[in-house]
Amino acid sequence: MKNNYSLTRSSGKRASFVALCILMVMVPVFVWAQSGKQQIKGQVLDGQGDALIGVAVRNLTTAVGVITDIDGFYAIEAQKGEILEFSYVGYNTVKKEVGNSSSISLVMTEDVQSLDEVVVVGMGTQRKASVIGSIASVRMADLKVPSRSLENALVGRMAGIIGVQRSGEPGQDASSFWIRGISTFGANQDPLVLVDGVERSMTNISPEEIESVSILKDASATAVYGVRAANGVVLVTTRKGEASEKPSIELKMEYGVSQLTRMPKLLDGASFMELYNEANGTPIYSDAVIEATRLGTDPYLYPNVNWFDEIFKKNSDNSNISLNVHGGGKVARYFVSVGIMNEHGNYRDNPANSYKSNISLTKYNYRANVDVSLSKSTTLDLELGGWLIDSHNPGMTSYDLFDKAYTQNPINIPVRYPQGYNEDGSQRYVWAGSNSITTENPAERLMGSGYRTEFKNQFNGQARLSQDFGKWVPGLKANIAFSFDAYTKNITKRTKKESYYMATGRDDAGNLELKQMSIGDEYLGYATEQEVNRAMELKAQVSYERVFNTVHRVGGMAMYYHRDYRDGTASEAIKSLPYRKQGLAARATYSYGDRYFAEFNIGYNGSENFPKGQRFGIFPAGAIGYLISNEKFWQNSSINNIVSMLKLKGSMGLVGAEALPDNRRYAYLTIVGDGLGGYIFGPNETNYGGTGENQYGVVNLTWEKGLKSNIGIQAEFFGGAVSLDVDYFYEKRKDILIQRNSLPGIAGINDMPFANLGQMENKGIDGTIEYNKSIRDFSMRLYANGTFTHNTVLDQDQPDYQFKYQNRVGKRHNQQFGLIALGYFNDEAEIANSPKQQFGTVRPGDVKYLDVNGDGIVDSNDQVAIGYSSIPEIVYGFGTQLMWKGFDVGIFFRGQTRVSYMLGGEGFVPFQEGGDRGNLFVEAMDRWTVENPRQDAFYPRLSIGGSTNNYQESTKWQVDGSFLRLADLEVGYSFPKKWIAPMFLTGLRIYFHGTNLAVFSPFKMWDPEIGKGRGDAYPLQRKYNFGLRVNF
Repeated sequence: MKNNYSLTRSSGKRASFVALCILMVMVPVFVWAQSGKQQIKGQVLDGQGDALIGVAVRNLTTAVGVITDIDGFYAIEAQKGEILEFSYVGYNTVKKEVGNSSSISLVMTEDVQSLDEVVVVGMGTQRKASVIGSIASVRMADLKVPSRSLENALVGRMAGIIGVQRSGEPGQDASSFWIRGISTFGANQDPLVLVDGVERSMTNISPEEIESVSILKDASATAVYGVRAANGVVLVTTRKGEASEKPSIELKMEYGVSQLTRMPKLLDGASFMELYNEANGTPIYSDAVIEATRLGTDPYLYPNVNWFDEIFKKNSDNSNISLNVHGGGKVARYFVSVGIMNEHGNYRDNPANSYKSNISLTKYNYRANVDVSLSKSTTLDLELGGWLIDSHNPGMTSYDLFDKAYTQNPINIPVRYPQGYNEDGSQRYVWAGSNSITTENPAERLMGSGYRTEFKNQFNGQARLSQDFGKWVPGLKANIAFSFDAYTKNITKRTKKESYYMATGRDDAGNLELKQMSIGDEYLGYATEQEVNRAMELKAQVSYERVFNTVHRVGGMAMYYHRDYRDGTASEAIKSLPYRKQGLAARATYSYGDRYFAEFNIGYNGSENFPKGQRFGIFPAGAIGYLISNEKFWQNSSINNIVSMLKLKGSMGLVGAEALPDNRRYAYLTIVGDGLGGYIFGPNETNYGGTGENQYGVVNLTWEKGLKSNIGIQAEFFGGAVSLDVDYFYEKRKDILIQRNSLPGIAGINDMPFANLGQMENKGIDGTIEYNKSIRDFSMRLYANGTFTHNTVLDQDQPDYQFKYQNRVGKRHNQQFGLIALGYFNDEAEIANSPKQQFGTVRPGDVKYLDVNGDGIVDSNDQVAIGYSSIPEIVYGFGTQLMWKGFDVGIFFRGQTRVSYMLGGEGFVPFQEGGDRGNLFVEAMDRWTVENPRQDAFYPRLSIGGSTNNYQESTKWQVDGSFLRLADLEVGYSFPKKWIAPMFLTGLRIYFHGTNLAVFSPFKMWDPEIGKGRGDAYPLQRKYNFGLRVNF
């Protein structure tokens, strides 16, 4: 009894200790129980007696794993009673209990079902071995590093995605991304996103709800979506329930601190005045005023304000809680998830206000997926999900706040003036400034402009009835699905403007004398906006797959879909009409002996944007593949020990697009309206209104088409320890839908017609490589991927350029054009002996440009293609996941290169608007001067009004937007199961997660990923989060 009591008490102490760790998530616990451990060794063979390389051997009690070496041997620590699990792709998993022997060897048998592992593809699934289209897939469980935004989580982690994050503002921080770059300069460049097969946004879906994400990149993978899939397809699959004896519950909690990454640095007031005097030539500010400003002797009469410091605070907080429950039995399976995320911005609040000015966002996610077996062959799937977002924002947008900070200099006004006292005896303050643009107060615009709230509600529902006809026709299945999505957004604006005051001096007693410059609003205003839309889809699908004579695998699929979208708050009658799409899709697949593969896909789609007879288009695609490693000669050769899997594949097909700019509709119709132009007639010169064409219809409009081709190779080495997947792609897009811009005004057309005039090509390479290694208690995963894409405009409706080098044809889409800067003029003699620059008077210290065409004049005709586009041509990511006993570390870097931005705009250009308007960056101190005429100075000679010559778009102001970012770092610890079992837990993990911890780039003024000419976007956020994950 004594021993039993001691054991029970010991278990209770451990349970109490673990419970304490739950309450103190941030306290790391590094304990490992070693008692009773012994080293278990053995060899793993296949059915022919050959060694299996890379078999995963895992201790299910300690979660420690190793893999077998080239001879099939392994060694792992375990103790009696613990279970070792042996798993290998294509073989049945084996579990062995550790007994008294220190040796466990075994033979593994092939698992036919494992060989039939499926991958989510367009309109269904396929066996992984038979996939010959270009598809990248990832399970969210494999993304060790979590993210609140699904788009942000995928950029740099999946080959084929080109993406950028332009803002860190809560609720507006999702990345823009393109699959294999941009292939058109038409209206729609975005990929098609399907969530559980339905056209939906994935921006606000919680990653905790996601099972997997697949990226369809080539024509064979996307052809079944026809017109919708010209720019690639993203397939998001949510989690489902699995049959189990009891429910599985997972609770995740995170709390952290957010900080802004790189911010532009503003110049102090004293330096501002010194530079102003220098730029003006004649001093405006006396030395006494400059010194008083520098010393801060009277901050109300001699202000020195850093407006970014007044607008932004250093830290904000964020939290995230999610609860998942899944399970079920033979009749029904379920997955239920709820989540709450809170995030605050880094704007400051005014304690005197009854409302907050900082950003506050609360998001609620919910999902319930239920699969019900109505019979052995009939299944009903119900998928309900959605989100609600309740956000609070300042009365002004982030862009406007940056604009005010750049417009206002540091010396015109302080933030506030003291004026009397409140009833509680505290100092009362009033806002400094006026309604003049030069004295408008940025801090007041943040904290005194009121607020704006938004409530968004997205509901997604889908019901799917599936029938297996295998009893009558083996391999035949069918399903029909209906989805309904509804979205509402309600905006409430409570805005106002505060009274402004300006100090005129001090009286004899030293008290400030204030003059009221404007009368503000006594109460908050009130205005509302609403947005409502809904979408419905109907799909019916039949599929067939069967194997004949053990070697002939035949498959097929046919599907009909119809989509109806309605804008409930359309501003025009024509846009209130339903947006409808319908189409047919089919796929046929064949493989011989799991070695030779062929596939044919076709989409037949209709669009309302084209006239009768041209509304439907056919989009076919085909692919072939050769899994050479399944050949007997390969498997029997020694090369199989090195290259254990090798697949060659290629595809070609046609895709289409039908979107018009600005959501225009029915472009083939000519619309006639009154009130256009008119004429004067008669002795009294009476003005008569005219009737004209609001829209000139084009009756031969047709589909935008893209011919895509892809060649790829997939390989695994050393039994799967190293895997490689590389594709080369090429696409030629033609008949691009654009609005004409080259018709002369004499044609009398008010609104330019649409036409199929553009051509563009896009090509590149993407690939992924991964390495896995386990040694005793240590396991390691190294991975990297990259995407290179380059597009070229082949034809577009451009005006005739006098000089061929200015043609946009033959250049990148969004190619930047500008002058070639040669440095600064040193003296008047150099100016006199150089080509005449036509951008105003030129002086020593001004930017010197190249006369490209040699006509002795530098003007707009000397602009040439410079640098790259603002969309990167190369995006890459790499990282590692390390595990040792219960500890794990995940590190992920991502980067981009071959990308350029052009600097410019008020705030960046010193004294651009003349007078004392405008702020300055600290880089203004690094300028060309007569005393220090450096050619490598950042700024040229300073001048009032901003020299037109110096700030032409040119190589001088084009910067390299490349960067390498430490995007994610996670360190965690998982408690041994025997520690947490007394608490009825099946898993317990604590972790630290950091986001955007560092960025390395040649451009330093602000985060280069923002890509703005003056950095006027809400900065990306650096986050430090601590989390807890509990499984019951």
